[in-house]
Amino acid sequence: MRWSNIDQGDSVKQNLSLLVAIRENGLRQQDFARIVGDDPAIVSRAINGTYNLDDRRKIRYARALRRKPEEIFSDD
Repeated sequence: MRWSNIDQGDSVKQNLSLLVAIRENGLRQQDFARIVGDDPAIVSRAINGTYNLDDRRKIRYARALRRKPEEIFSDD
């Protein structure tokens, strides 16, 4: 299985807002992955910028963290 959906030529941008929101909820990445029903590797790669989440996942993650998607995910 390919865990990255980023082409090698694309720039990588970390999503520290996601990591901060996870920590502010008192969770580890592994705990959060279990809550949202994703593999911990996907959560880690989303934070590290090597996996682009689709809109449905962004909404699911934001709801689990009691945030609006735009507070965690920017399109910069």
